[in-house]
Amino acid sequence: MESPTSKRLRVTRLALIHAILAYVSPEFTTMSCLPLALPTEIRLRILTQLHLTLSASLLESLNHSLQSALGDLCDRCKAYNFHVYGQNVSDWPEIKVTGGCWCAKVGGRQRPEIVRGRDSDACVDGKIRSLMVDSDPPPYFIFHLRHVAVSYPSTSSPSLYTREIEAMVTSRAGAKEIDALVLKVLQRFQCCVAPSKTMAWKLEDELCIIPISEGPSDDELLCTLQLALDLDRHRDFVSHSKLHPRNMKVTPPLICHSPDSKHLNSNPGSRNISLVCGIALTCVLFGIRYGSLAAWW
Repeated sequence: MESPTSKRLRVTRLALIHAILAYVSPEFTTMSCLPLALPTEIRLRILTQLHLTLSASLLESLNHSLQSALGDLCDRCKAYNFHVYGQNVSDWPEIKVTGGCWCAKVGGRQRPEIVRGRDSDACVDGKIRSLMVDSDPPPYFIFHLRHVAVSYPSTSSPSLYTREIEAMVTSRAGAKEIDALVLKVLQRFQCCVAPSKTMAWKLEDELCIIPISEGPSDDELLCTLQLALDLDRHRDFVSHSKLHPRNMKVTPPLICHSPDSKHLNSNPGSRNISLVCGIALTCVLFGIRYGSLAAWW
């Protein structure tokens, strides 16, 4: 991360969102407000450790959501995506765009396992969105944030961010609601995210945080924000974690047998026909070969 003296901070979108979720969590808010007579250095160490613990918990929740999204795909779709897009699950269009099997949606019949274990509001995650528009977070990330945010208002008293957190719990929450919480927290430190030229919304995007208005205290504002959100440690922790979405890889079978082929192989009559055809073909080839040798001699 850049030094605050450059009047800007750079951090990935995922690290910033998780740092903010940890900062507004009931656990961190309660600990920050406790009237403990501790030296400043010890108090900061406690808050830092709590921040990292919360960050680890958030990454576990994100990984669980990604695992669930992978479980929503049938074996044929997994094999197809593996061969076309590679072993990195988070790069698969059916993971980062639609949140379910395309084979089921194109056929017009929803697979029961796609919505298994999710409430009715979460089913909106499976809506088909255009591949040309990547302005919304992946469905698995929205489901992850909804799972996290739903526990915040119920375990703490109303805070400055209750409205933004509750908005992320709704079934239609997306980039707008997530960015609203990020902006609300940054504004408290008189900072904001610099405008981007692209409309794409990606977890690996590197964002530039700047003061809302230029002034002689810009460096102080950025230092305060950096310390309060513990951005340096969050970025390092998230980028090196094994639970980061980019580190989730699979190696499915190279050949995916269709149900028809399985049925064909399980039919004794079909196996007998295949055997007879194989023997006949061998005899024909042998006859051709034998005839050629006889003519040569």
